This record gives sequence, C-alpha cells and structure tokens, in this order.
Amino acid sequence: MSKRKSTISAVKTVKHEAPKVMNESINGAFHTESFFKKYWLASVILMVLSFVLYYKCIPYDYVLDDQIVITDNQYTKKGFSGLWDILTTESFQGYFGEKKDLVQGNRYRPLSIMTFAIEYGIIGDLNPSVSHVINILLYGLTGILLMMVLVMMFRNYKSRFWWFSIPFLTAIFFIGHPIHTEAVANIKGRDEIMSMLFSLLALYSGMRFMDVSGKKWLITSAVAYFLGLLSKENAITFLAVIPLTIYFFSHTDWSKLKKLILWLLITTILYLVLRANTAGMPVGGQEIKDLMNNPFLGMTPAEKFGSIMYTLGKYIALLVWPHPLSHDYYPYAIPKISIFAIIPAIAFIGYVAMGYFGIKGLKTKSVYAYAILFYLITLSIVSNIFINLGTFMNERFVFMSSAGFCLAVAYLLSAQLPKWFKGGQIAAYLIAGLMLIGYGAKTMVRVPVWKDALSLNQAAVAVSSNSARANSFMSTALFDNYKETLTPNTYKTLTDKQRNLLDWAEYYANKAVEIVPDYQNANLMLVGVATERYKSSHDIERYIINMKPIILRRPDISFIKEFSEYLKNKGHDDKLFPFYLEVGKELSQFTDKRRDWSIQYLGYAYDIQPMNKQVNEALANAYELLGRNDQAQRFRVAANSLQ
Repeated sequence: MSKRKSTISAVKTVKHEAPKVMNESINGAFHTESFFKKYWLASVILMVLSFVLYYKCIPYDYVLDDQIVITDNQYTKKGFSGLWDILTTESFQGYFGEKKDLVQGNRYRPLSIMTFAIEYGIIGDLNPSVSHVINILLYGLTGILLMMVLVMMFRNYKSRFWWFSIPFLTAIFFIGHPIHTEAVANIKGRDEIMSMLFSLLALYSGMRFMDVSGKKWLITSAVAYFLGLLSKENAITFLAVIPLTIYFFSHTDWSKLKKLILWLLITTILYLVLRANTAGMPVGGQEIKDLMNNPFLGMTPAEKFGSIMYTLGKYIALLVWPHPLSHDYYPYAIPKISIFAIIPAIAFIGYVAMGYFGIKGLKTKSVYAYAILFYLITLSIVSNIFINLGTFMNERFVFMSSAGFCLAVAYLLSAQLPKWFKGGQIAAYLIAGLMLIGYGAKTMVRVPVWKDALSLNQAAVAVSSNSARANSFMSTALFDNYKETLTPNTYKTLTDKQRNLLDWAEYYANKAVEIVPDYQNANLMLVGVATERYKSSHDIERYIINMKPIILRRPDISFIKEFSEYLKNKGHDDKLFPFYLEVGKELSQFTDKRRDWSIQYLGYAYDIQPMNKQVNEALANAYELLGRNDQAQRFRVAANSLQ
C-alpha cells in the first residue's frame, strides 16, 4: 500500500512540475549571446546544404509562372525604370498589360518582382542562372534566420550537442524538406522565400525589442514585416505569430507587447491601404467563372468544403511523407468529394483536434501547442477557407507552415524521445538521420524535374493524371518541342520524330478535354495539331473530322478563324461547305454562349455558296434564335427566292 501511495505521489509530483519546468525555460532575455560566434558552423552547414541540394537547378531555364513575373513581364524587362510600375500596379498587370480580375482579390506581390527587375537592370538581360543562385542564397538565409529565432526561443534549453538541439534540427529539417523544391527551384517561388525571410526577421526584431526598450528593434520589426507583406500576403499571419511566440516563450511584458502589436497593426493597415489602391481587396461574393481560376466552380457547399479538407489532409500527409510530389493540383487532380466522405471527414476531425490541443496548450505554453498554432495560423491564409486561391492546393503554399511541422518533429526527437525509454537517444539519432537522408535524396531527385517545361509536365502528369491543366500543359510542351524542329521544308513531309510529337501532343490534349471539355488551352492545342497535320498532308477530310468536336466545344478559339481564312482558295470548298453548314446548325441549337458563334460558321458556308437555299435558311433560323429579327428576315426572304 505504501508503495502504491508513493507511486501516486510521484505521478502527482511530475504533473505539478511540468508547468514549472516550462516556466523556468522561459526565464531571462531572449537574446543572451552572439549567434554567429557560437553557431557559425551551423550557419555554414545550413547554407552549404542549401546549395548542395539545389545546385543542379542553377543552369535551368525559366519555367511555369516565370513568364508572368519575368520573361513576358513588360515592367520587369524595363529594369530599374520599371520599379515604380511594379510597386503601383497589380502583379499580373506587367504581363497582361492591364488589370484583370482573374482570381479573388487579385495579386499584389511587388517586392520579389522588383528584385527580378533589379537583376535585369544590373545584368542588362535575362539570366536565369543568377536568379537561381539568388533563390538558393535567400533560402539558406531563411534557414539560418529560422535557427536564430529558435535559439532565442529555446535559450534555456540545454542540449548535449548543438547539432542535435531543437533549433538546429528544426532548421535543417526545414532546409532539407522536399516540399520546398517548388519554392526554391522555380524562380518565381522567390515570393514565398522572401515573405518567410522578412517575417522571421520581423519576429526576431520583435523579440529583441522585448529585451530592450529602444525603438531600433521596434522599427526594424515593423519594416521587416512590411517587406514580408510586399513579398506575399502570407506574411500577414505573423501579425498573430509574433505576439503568440513572445507569449509562449517569455514572461510576457504586456505593455511592451501591446506597443509592438500596435506598430504591427499600423503597418498592416498601411499595407492594406496600399494594396487596395493598386490590386484591390478580396471580395467575398466575387464570382470567378473560369474553372482554372476557381476550382470550386459548380460544386455544392458540401463538395467545396470536402475538397478543401481533402487538400488540408494532403498537406499533412506530404509533410510526413513527401511522395509523390507535383506542381499541379488543378481540376481535377483533387477530386470533387463531399465532406461526408471518409478522407475529408478524417481530415476535418484531425484539424479540429489540432485546434483543440493548440488552444488548450496556451495555458501550459506547450511547445507542441505552439507548433500546432504556428502551423494552423500560417496555413489559414492559403487554406481556401477564407479566400479562393484559384487552385485547390500547391506545395509551395505550406512553405511557411512547414516550419511548425519541423519544430514539432525536432522537439520530439531532441527533447522527448530520449526520455521515453532506454535507448531513446539512439532511436532519436537514427530517426533524425533517416529523415535527413530521405529528405535530401528526395529533394535531389525532385530538383531536376524543374529543368524545363517538358520535364516538369512529364512529372506532373505522372502524379496529377486527372488534372486538365497538367495534361494540357504537357501537350503544350510537346507541341513547342515540335515547333522547334520546323524547317522551311518541314511541311513537305513530317519526320517520324515530328509525327510522334504531334501524336503525343494530341493524346494529352484529348486527356485534358476528357476531364474539362471546354478547357480553352487544351482545345487550342488540338486545333494546333490538326492544322499542322493538314499543312503536311493536305488531308482536308481528316482535318474536318478532327475539327468538328473542337468547334462544338470551343467555337470561340480565334485561331480557327485565322485558319479558315488560310483554307480559302485551297480547292476544298466542296468538303468545307457541308462542314461549316453542319457545325453552324449544331451551334445554333445550343442554349449557352456557343449559339452566338453559329453565325460565324454559317457565314463561312455562305461565303462559299451564297445562293444556297439551305445556308440562307440556316442563317435565318440562327439570327431568329439570337433575337436579331431584321437579319433573320433578310435571309428568310433570300431562302424563299431560291430553289
């Protein structure tokens, strides 16, 4: 009996001592010693590791969205003279030439684009290798700054070896994680890196301000936070992360913290005013009718929430086991799925549980609670719950949030597992070593995917096989490769390689239209394949067979009109007349916007045989259905006068 009482007493003692240990760990100032003097080797390792993992991408060209912010952006290619335009306009305007409401709230991320313009101004031309080096350098600095912040947070935590401390493990897991390849290897991903870098600097400066009362660190924190916001909107989550961190890891001086929050809040308001006057603000009821910019188009509320929870569950799965990876999660790589299906329901329960434990841990200042709240807060803005991002998910969206995951794992391995059982320390070493080897290997395998558009999309269709966009972009990459083979004598006869490229381009474009039938880019690629084959074979019957379903899906593709003009006087009128007449009639029977295009195709038939009774009747009927009765009457009279 006495033994049992002793055991119960011991348990009670442990329970009472847990908060006390945490309270002791948050004693004293955040900054106690020079980071680089003590951790210069750690800093070198983090930077070198960044280059070891990503050096392969240095000679790679621009890919994917790089054309929007760099290669085809008129402001970027102005160099220094384009900086003001970049700062004072919506971020897509330099590419499109005008402001377009493509996604909810538009985009305002001028700072990273300004760095591209500065590169152009200094070098005098586009140089992707320089851009890649800068991305890797900024990534390494982000890892170092993350460790600097963590050293201050865990200043009283004593580790036997610095290389197995919570700060270093977190930072090296972060640098090595394969889910970051999109942000680093894709030059455009610099906005993610810079947003995280400046947000961490704002946090670091805010913690330094809590140690001293001078305005130096207060101003630095506000400026860094503003630069983070100008890099990408995600930084706004640090308005909550900064005070949360100070609360968790110190005996909070509330008067100082209120002052810091006020400065950050004023900075946020200034940013929002600037953003509202350039790009506009997200509008809750704004309807985006393009599926590729609104993946939830046509979904029920249950399907929308189910798809969101499915992606949020997938983020956790990829953080734990980063395979397979893809840059494309457009419709319908993520399926339409109800919240009442198993996977979304489990994900929902999991996130509710995380939220519960995060809030519950506020009182005890649990490290796990902090890691959870950091993850949830930084993920919130890219979750699609509050703002429609224009895609289901992207791996780069969890660039910032992944630090919370890395911290939880590092804390488990460095501080918890060694105490759980005999041999726990060795187990922790083995797990950490296997994680780093696995992360590093996966990252080095993943980086070459970003070499060019073809390699990128080959990898995407292998993973996101049900994405219309991935299949369409694969088709585009193959078609572009085909065009690079063209010579003045190409159209006399296609080589086996050229025919193969066209066949595969057609295959992937057809896969895309099977998923989303009216997807413009996929239908455009099918038009391109059909016209290129005609130029070589002059087989008008094959051209007609291929073109009919495309026209019925997307009669508005402008290149169809251009090629119809090209076919005039080619000796195919006897075949083209019934073709144009048939598709024109069929288009007139649709009840959507495709009906408006019936006139164009019936007009092609009319140009070939203006005295044909059928085509005049078809035009009369088409105009009548469109409510244009004067034109309908004119063709009706003409049809009645013809035999």
